[in-house]
Amino acid sequence: MPPAHDQPLGPQLGRNVPLFVAFRILFNARFYYPVFMVMFLDFGISVEEFGILNAVWAAAIVLLEVPSGALADLVGRRRLLVAGAGLMVSEMLVLCLVPVPSPWVLPALLANRILSGVAEAFISGADEALAFDSLQAVGRAGEWPRVLERLMQWGGLVTVAAMITGSLVYDPGSLNAAATACGLPGGLTQADTFRLPIWLTLGFAIAAVGVALKMREPPRDRAAAPAAATRQGLAGLAVPFRHTLATGRWILTQPLVLVVIAAGVLLDQPIRQVLVVSSEIYRQIGVPERFFGFVSAGSAVLGLLTATPMRRLALGRSPRFNVAVLAAVTFVGLAGTVALIPVWSLAFYMLLSVALRLVVFLQSYYLNQLVDSAQRATVLSFRGLAVNVGYGLMSLGFAAAVAGIDRSSSGGPAPGLAAESFRTVLGWLPWYFLIVAVVFTVWARRLVGRVARRG
Repeated sequence: MPPAHDQPLGPQLGRNVPLFVAFRILFNARFYYPVFMVMFLDFGISVEEFGILNAVWAAAIVLLEVPSGALADLVGRRRLLVAGAGLMVSEMLVLCLVPVPSPWVLPALLANRILSGVAEAFISGADEALAFDSLQAVGRAGEWPRVLERLMQWGGLVTVAAMITGSLVYDPGSLNAAATACGLPGGLTQADTFRLPIWLTLGFAIAAVGVALKMREPPRDRAAAPAAATRQGLAGLAVPFRHTLATGRWILTQPLVLVVIAAGVLLDQPIRQVLVVSSEIYRQIGVPERFFGFVSAGSAVLGLLTATPMRRLALGRSPRFNVAVLAAVTFVGLAGTVALIPVWSLAFYMLLSVALRLVVFLQSYYLNQLVDSAQRATVLSFRGLAVNVGYGLMSLGFAAAVAGIDRSSSGGPAPGLAAESFRTVLGWLPWYFLIVAVVFTVWARRLVGRVARRG
């Protein structure tokens, strides 16, 4: 029988699981996602600057992703979650308060991307590790696939509401029509409304801080941190980096872990590039701004409907089969989306959105099965590191290619977005993915084959 002072721990840890679901939803369901790119352009920046800002965002994650995961393993995941949610509040306040136009716009957007990247790094792996260890501590680790399923279902519902609301409040025409219907004066302009999705996201950020504060550390986290981690001075500060290096060396000796992480990078990179520029894709195929959120909501509904099939795929099919299906779906989705065919391209875009959800689901399932608790958050942070390095390189390459084509065709830098160069570079994505997928397949088969021969 456990000691008396440990008796209340079970219910407290059990509450961590719904709190994890709530935290992940509040952190990720951002009202401005349907209009992300066009909203940033409304601040007065160019497409090239937008690409550079997103590369800075990825670089901030890359620099802190793994050390923050190691720190979470050593001193506690809850502390990292509270800090990450607090940084989300800060990143939203920067966007809400910077005057437009002003010389402060670009520095403010740069600060926003850095704060956002650090926040992502802090929570990446820490929230998942805290929830999984909480289940493990009460003997319910086998429920993890159902937790991920529940996260996708509730997340889908909240995302639907956030995407629709975000696009409607961004569009002055929708708000003016609603005001007129209520007998109120309208007259709102884009300058009045383009930041409303950010203010709504700020509310979610504040709620995320509250949820993080309600979480509790599993007992392993309170006891596992070595004494050196709590000592003052340089020796104590070096502990997370030593833990990081040790975990990195371990990953390099684990072919299955390497393949799972690399597969995630392969699939995430082109899909996320399409999702990030989705609002410009909507414009290219003639979707009115007030409907941007409905498109994003449609993809969230598909994610909601496919949550249970995803869990069955994870439990009932081999990793090789699942990766092959995802690769085929990704290629078809990319090809259909970049064709920029009105209506039809939206269907392929939604297919890509569902594919990315499945990538995240399967990576979480496989890595949590392959990794022990002592280094779980660090390994999950390495996963995030790899994904964000891949995305950062893709974002820089995409922006540079658009700018390069634009300059070569116009004889110099063209202001704003050159629609033709954007469409050209977008059209390269399916073929880029196909080439990289072939290289990955050859590499993965050789790596896993060597392990099988040794066994």
